[in-house]
Amino acid sequence: MQARYLVQAISLLLLAGNAGAQQVGPADHVLFSGFPDAEISEFETLENVNYRVVLGSLQSTRGQVAPEASERVRGNLTRILYQVSGGYTGQDIYDFLVEQMDLRGYRELFTCTGRACGSSEYWANDIFGNRILYGPVRNQFYLAMGSEPPGQFFVSAYVITRINRQLLAYLEIIELEGNAVNPVEAGPAFMLEQMRETGGVVVPGLEFGADDRLAADADLDAVAELLRLDPEMRLFIVAHLRGEGDFEQLLARSEARARAVRQSLLERGIEAERLTARGLGPLAPLCAAADCAERVELVLQSAEQ
Repeated sequence: MQARYLVQAISLLLLAGNAGAQQVGPADHVLFSGFPDAEISEFETLENVNYRVVLGSLQSTRGQVAPEASERVRGNLTRILYQVSGGYTGQDIYDFLVEQMDLRGYRELFTCTGRACGSSEYWANDIFGNRILYGPVRNQFYLAMGSEPPGQFFVSAYVITRINRQLLAYLEIIELEGNAVNPVEAGPAFMLEQMRETGGVVVPGLEFGADDRLAADADLDAVAELLRLDPEMRLFIVAHLRGEGDFEQLLARSEARARAVRQSLLERGIEAERLTARGLGPLAPLCAAADCAERVELVLQSAEQ
């Protein structure tokens, strides 16, 4: 296959790469080598950018274009647009991307091809802000990948063959500030990775009122997107609570908090059978955070549960 030949042709470049935040030059990036027989027509770097990693197909609702799932991160952004010489197809370049990802040990977060990606016009104008990327829907490929271990960088790659047969490959590489995701701002892909590695994750930023109801501005969108990223996942929603009151009162209050979180997720379209609410009160006092007396955790259910 041509893509395999491309990978072999730049294998020495790949071996020289690492996970640093250096820029090799206007023709390359240390986190992702350029395409052979390709010319860079645009190259841009931006610092301290609030960036959205697209993790789902695009759709338009009430005139607003949005991906089915996404993750917000902050860091330094590099944009590179390649024009690929004739003789290659979009499939060749997509295969090259996948093989390079595997060779470097990056994590695949989302991929789509053709009509499954949604409108090419949306990708060009609404996501990447570059109308030259517009082309026939059947000719598009998208791949999102991240660093391993998580929390260092993300790469978004879009390949399109335009109606004039011009083949373009576009990369956006976001290197996170401090090589870490702020837990309060952690998005669904990062949380999902934590779930799979440790079996549980604390839901960031939740607040409850005196009646143990969720605060009006409580944001559970990231949790809902996490569940959409893995439709087979089932979770325990476990609330922990210490403080004034006897043991039974704390149990009842923590149970109410867990049910409130579950109800909020049901209102976001998550199936009821995937969520089980439990309140443990003060029964689990230990956790990794500095102050976690009051917290809500998502705990992965095993297949038998």
